[in-house]
Amino acid sequence: MADQNCTALEEIVIGCPRNSGGVSEIIVGDMEDVGTVTADDATWALTAFTVTLAPISINVKRRQSDFTEEETNDLDNGSVKVMRTINATLPRREAIKSRSLKIMGDGQRYLYVLAKDLNGIWWYLPYAQLLTVGGGSGRQREDGSRYDIVFESQDSQLAYEIPASFVEAALAVI
Repeated sequence: MADQNCTALEEIVIGCPRNSGGVSEIIVGDMEDVGTVTADDATWALTAFTVTLAPISINVKRRQSDFTEEETNDLDNGSVKVMRTINATLPRREAIKSRSLKIMGDGQRYLYVLAKDLNGIWWYLPYAQLLTVGGGSGRQREDGSRYDIVFESQDSQLAYEIPASFVEAALAVI
């Protein structure tokens, strides 16, 4: 007889598809513009997602961006915290990029990030904040110049998958 009323354990299989790391696309919007978010805990995917204002794209190059999640279970009080970090490197420093990054960080606003990994899966990363904007100009011509930006968020669970059709619909909002 079980002494806890928990969901039954589920099998985890490795699977056959190839696996690729990295993020190929990053889309960002204000959390206050999110209209509907509905998640299915059985499939760990969003079943509804709407926004009132279209998000913006942050154009990134392959092998220049990633996100990580670390779930910590506090065994003493039973709480769970997921720390999420989204890193992106933007090539070539320019005034317009500096201005856009400044606006993104104004007021320590809460943002949602939609990140497409190199396996072709979109992830919904809510309540992110622009934490740092770094980078600079390299010492040599081939070093180039860049921005290194970091978003951070806290959540109570790992990120949900979001269907590409929801991402496309959000980008199409006028």
